Amino acid sequence: MNDKDMPDILVINANSSCSVTDNMKVELAGPTKIFKLKIEYTEISDAPAAIETTEDVILAHKLTTEFVKKVKARSYIIACFCDPGVKELRALGYKNVYGIAESAMHMAANSGGKFGILSISKTSVIRHKDQIRDAGLTEMLAADLPLDMGVLELEHMSARPKIVETANKLIKDYDAKSIILGCAGMGVHRKWLQDLLGIPVIDPCWAGVAMAAAALGMA
Repeated sequence: MNDKDMPDILVINANSSCSVTDNMKVELAGPTKIFKLKIEYTEISDAPAAIETTEDVILAHKLTTEFVKKVKARSYIIACFCDPGVKELRALGYKNVYGIAESAMHMAANSGGKFGILSISKTSVIRHKDQIRDAGLTEMLAADLPLDMGVLELEHMSARPKIVETANKLIKDYDAKSIILGCAGMGVHRKWLQDLLGIPVIDPCWAGVAMAAAALGMA
């Protein structure tokens, strides 16, 4: 690929589910128009269909690192909330790799007050503690609550009762002033939930793309 043909931003779904990739593309199509950048989307075909278990996460770190080393883009968005491969790639000298969880946390921290996270599982909540600490935002976390649902379940409208129940708990019991959707495939619920709650609801994939676009604008 010639440099002129490479995407400005490559959004990489760290699992192999094409439906997750397609949903991200649809949800980001509108807001990303303001950037006038070439944005492409892909998934990692060798990865599990969903990144949920500790074993999935370990594999995702390896596969994502290997995948990015084989493709060319001006910047890379790692669209999985465990931010697989981000640290590894930065250690290799990549300065244009953005994890969606890290990006969403920093965006939420600038939304006024503490943020809450809607996570997929109790295991995810435990894993996020290190990510929040590494981002320097432990004091900004209101709470991180599990939905106890699978990644692919969260793509569907049937997930909404549990999502709104848990989001209301973050607001009422923990005083969250913004909410992060803790999975790359949850963007389909962002506008609905924000309209319902009346506080900022952050799609982490959008946060990653916005961070990369800002950096490209400074380059």
